[in-house]
Amino acid sequence: MKIAVFTKSSLTDHPVRAALLEALSKEGVFDFLFIGSGDAVPAGCERVLAFGGDGTMLDAAVRCARADVPLLGVNLGNLGFLTQFDAGVTAGELSSALRSGETVRRMLISCKTDGAEFFALNDIVVKSASTRPVSTELYVDGRFADAYRSDGVIVATPTGSTAYSLSAGGPVLAPELSALVVNAVCPHTLHARPLVVGADSKVEIKVIGGGEAQLVVDGTAAADLAADESVSVQRASVSAPFIKAGRVNFYERLLDKMNRWGSAMSAEVNV
Repeated sequence: MKIAVFTKSSLTDHPVRAALLEALSKEGVFDFLFIGSGDAVPAGCERVLAFGGDGTMLDAAVRCARADVPLLGVNLGNLGFLTQFDAGVTAGELSSALRSGETVRRMLISCKTDGAEFFALNDIVVKSASTRPVSTELYVDGRFADAYRSDGVIVATPTGSTAYSLSAGGPVLAPELSALVVNAVCPHTLHARPLVVGADSKVEIKVIGGGEAQLVVDGTAAADLAADESVSVQRASVSAPFIKAGRVNFYERLLDKMNRWGSAMSAEVNV
């Protein structure tokens, strides 16, 4: 079985990664091909195995969607909400998931502006490029929905509802839902609330003032936006295939990861 291995650059010498790959190699079942950031999934690969944290998974997921190759992740980073396994996984568990794990799909969103198109697993954000608020208008399926003067506007998938949108006060959506969350960041108003729209809706965010703005896709700056420029967002034509592994359900994982993250940060501050 041909496996593409993608690793965050700072973790290529991590002892957990080295031990797992050595143990898997001894089985004689897997043929590993190593890819770096920006590399497409090689033809003929049946799985992608990623080592890193959530940023690594976001990077890998879009490439896996384009190639239609299932993704399996081992968390060697911080939160690891998108990875299926933590660093304590055994080689046997990893081998079983790679060989026979069920594939589930997660929605991606397509974001278009000024002729360019970007895919995101978590979210896109139209944000101020400075410390000043940015003024935007929101349209859903071509109809005016709201206007914001805020630090930015997030459009998140169900997967991304537990990321930046959650920190900005948005709702948690179960990953199997077909919906999008639109959420203003620190709006200068008393009425603004997160909005949940259908996954097949077309969401448009138009910059109408407040200085320079920026488009951020899955945490990475993608484009600068001028006044009167618009960003359109809708369900992408491709979805991200993930290998279903582990016995913890979504809600248990949500509580475990979020509570542990808060406790860990508190412990670091208090040391």
